Amino acid sequence: MPPQGAPPATSDPMPTAPQSSLGPVLLGVGGILLLLVAGIFLYWFTFSATPQSIESQPKKIGIAYFRQGVSSMEGMKSELARLGYSNVSYVAKEVSASSPTALEDIATVMRDMITKDGVDLIWSDHEHQAKVALEVTKELGREDIPVVFIIRFHDPVEYSLVQSFQSSGNNATGVAANLTESVQRTISFIRDINPDTKKIGIFGTGFQVPAVASRYFEEWKRQSPEFGLDIVEYTTNVPPPQAEAEFNRIAATIKPGDIDAIVHIPGHFYETQESAEYELTKKLGVIHAVPYEDMPGGGHFAYATNFEAAGEQSARIVDRIFRGTKPSDIPVEYGERVSLTLHMGRAKESNITFSDSMLFIAHEKRE
Repeated sequence: MPPQGAPPATSDPMPTAPQSSLGPVLLGVGGILLLLVAGIFLYWFTFSATPQSIESQPKKIGIAYFRQGVSSMEGMKSELARLGYSNVSYVAKEVSASSPTALEDIATVMRDMITKDGVDLIWSDHEHQAKVALEVTKELGREDIPVVFIIRFHDPVEYSLVQSFQSSGNNATGVAANLTESVQRTISFIRDINPDTKKIGIFGTGFQVPAVASRYFEEWKRQSPEFGLDIVEYTTNVPPPQAEAEFNRIAATIKPGDIDAIVHIPGHFYETQESAEYELTKKLGVIHAVPYEDMPGGGHFAYATNFEAAGEQSARIVDRIFRGTKPSDIPVEYGERVSLTLHMGRAKESNITFSDSMLFIAHEKRE
């Protein structure tokens, strides 16, 4: 029997306080409020560390450009405009890559841009101007001025522009080309057009501006034997002002069968040498391969980082810098678009036939 006075036994659970549906509602509302407060804080933190308005921050960009780099410069400008930079001005001056004093001329231009024009950033369409820009900003004690570059014919670390792709260790960063891959693919395309190619003609020592051309030329000399190709180098020891006449003299001695292709090396004393080379390839009935930026003057095809696209890519790096990121904190990038460009009109008049695979993958076909 149960103890006297104990309540009767029951199988029902002990009664509990009535449950309210208001608790979960309050918790849900509280969670939403917490998320809203966190979002507002994150928005404030992000945008208080960057310009409140691109429009309210006038910027001045200094550019010493080669004529071959105009498309990349226009790509950079158009992309900055698309990003909202309508209050950017440009101090742009063309410099010649064909002058024996090219680097000294670039340095003079950049000193004026810094000391007289007060540029906020220096942008370069080739690595040669970028290297001079680093030297000049250091010389003037203005390493606070960022340098954004496009590299075409050197490795940025090997060329001493940056310490590594991950961090420059200085006031520069930019977009680079894969030089090894570019030469390899160009050789493969030459072989696609003419599988019997054995001899590559190049106008070398005496025609080239060493500071501009030497690394790219060395890459061709290094890789060609690996593909069973011989470099036929045409040289001269005449002074640079006579480069055009000397080119014409040597070109007149080259006969059909002497070479199977001509590769144009950028950086030459004869200003429009790519055009003269093309006329020579027409006469010989051989292939003419050129860098992308030289296609307006000559060449049957080019395989390289697309110059306009590289300019656009560099603009996005400029944008990050203008928003407060240091150049040394922005890794060097490879060009996002490496493309094959074919000149169909020149191929036709030279009796050059592109392979089906080249026609299929070509990004651009010019007439």
